[in-house]
Amino acid sequence: MANKKLQYVKSSTIDNVLKECDYLLLLGERSNGKSYASKNLIIKKCIDTGEEFIYLRRYDLDCKDSLCVSYFGDCPVEAMTDGEYTCIDVYRKGIYLANVDEESGKIKRGKRLGYCHALSGAEHYKSLAFPKVNYIIYEEIVSQDGRYLYNEPSKLMQYISTIYRNRKGKAILIGNTISRICPYYRDWDLKVARQKLGSIESYTFHNDNGDDTRLSVYLTDTLNYNSGMFFGNPAKNITKGAYEVNNYPHLAKGINHYRIMYTVVIEYNEFKFLAKLLKDKETGEVFWFVEPKTSDIKDKTRVISNQFNPSPYYSTTFREYVNANERRVFSMFLSKKVCFADNLTGTEFNNILQYLK
Repeated sequence: MANKKLQYVKSSTIDNVLKECDYLLLLGERSNGKSYASKNLIIKKCIDTGEEFIYLRRYDLDCKDSLCVSYFGDCPVEAMTDGEYTCIDVYRKGIYLANVDEESGKIKRGKRLGYCHALSGAEHYKSLAFPKVNYIIYEEIVSQDGRYLYNEPSKLMQYISTIYRNRKGKAILIGNTISRICPYYRDWDLKVARQKLGSIESYTFHNDNGDDTRLSVYLTDTLNYNSGMFFGNPAKNITKGAYEVNNYPHLAKGINHYRIMYTVVIEYNEFKFLAKLLKDKETGEVFWFVEPKTSDIKDKTRVISNQFNPSPYYSTTFREYVNANERRVFSMFLSKKVCFADNLTGTEFNNILQYLK
């Protein structure tokens, strides 16, 4: 009975948001209905209008026919087609409405709805035409392990230009609230980290030809529901939409037990950290302590940043050293001699570190 009270994402809500934008970035906790609502909305549109769509994943491994069939397995095809078809089949990357023969168990494919593609193989589609495709659903746009394609946001733009060419279509980009660090947020200057649950933020990108591109970020609300199978930090992400964090070491003593030997600010888009090189007054042990930085960066502060700054105090990676001593202490970041103010700081710092090495 409890499930009836849960407010899953609705197809009608997604449809209303999609009408006002070209790209819909749909984010939220796992299993809150994002994918179910999106694919059912698009499939129903394609059934009714004869349009087609593309189900897009990052790697070809995720686009096996069997995996794609499973993805569409919960779609109410029979209701959508008034009983004409009962399921969806995927054959050689084509998505079809289908029926299962009761006697032989064989699948008989009917109307084609679209295609399954992998972004990693986008080069293969450049010579092909997809004139009936008006929708793209890109699943798992936020990578759980940080394994994005090289320059992925640009690759996605090039891929979409291949599909739509000189016309406009719709793209739904679906991801879980796993990490606040994502190349799409950086490249498109999206303030997702500051967005409130249940809200929709809109962005307009002005193009040289005067035809603006509109993007909406829908950060879906939490279901606030736990089946009783999850606990610890993962439970907060799975059931409440909290960003996923790992456990990291913290200071063993109060900060007054250490002497600050050196400081550096690490900046990555809107994220800022203050790193302090500490020396234990009793044992002489030396390590870095990282905490969020909430104040502005002062002049003559040593900064590692992905933002261009001509100041001699700024570097773009940890491999640009001021001197040999700095080279030695910066190497401690890479050898994990670091502790953190909290687990979220540790998770985000280590996600960012890969871009600043």
